[in-house]
Parts: sequence; C-alpha cells; structure tokens
Amino acid sequence: MQIIKVNEVFKGEKCISGKATGSFFRNEVEIALAKNSVIIDFEGIEVITQSFSDEFLGPIFSHEGQDVLRALKFKDCSEEVQAVILSTAHRFLSDRKAVS
Repeated sequence: MQIIKVNEVFKGEKCISGKATGSFFRNEVEIALAKNSVIIDFEGIEVITQSFSDEFLGPIFSHEGQDVLRALKFKDCSEEVQAVILSTAHRFLSDRKAVS
C-alpha cells in the first residue's frame, strides 16, 4: 500500500485548486494505483476546489467505477475536502451508471 501525502506533493499548500493541478495529481495517483492500493492523505489540506476534484477523481471514477474504491482510500479529510470528494464521486459514479 502506498501513501500519497497531498501536502508534500503540493509543498504545504492549504488550498488545492485548478484543472491542471488535478490532472497532474491524477497522473501520480494512477501510476501508484497500477502498482498497489493507495491512500491519499489530506492532512493539512483545508480545501480542494471542485475543478481540482473533478479533474483528479472524475476520470478515475468514470473509467474504473466504484470498484476503484477497494484500492483507493482517503485519509484525514477536512469536512470541506470530504464534501467535495463526495460530490465528485456522486456525480461521476451516477453518470457512469446511467451510461452502463
């Protein structure tokens, strides 16, 4: 199992935002997921934007579906981070079910 600490990847930022940032982070997570289970540690992160979450998690959820949640876990999420992740999961997993 690999742990990815968001605050180390983004050098102590408290707010993580933007599509380009989300795309970069998704790439890092997908590389790790190809090898093993991954824990994303959000310790010290106060907020993530919806655009970051959509670009980071949306394609993963769209491609892998909820089965990815067996290998991808989240740790130390603030209420704000948790709310954004849940919103993204709900939208992208619901969209996937509608297409299936």
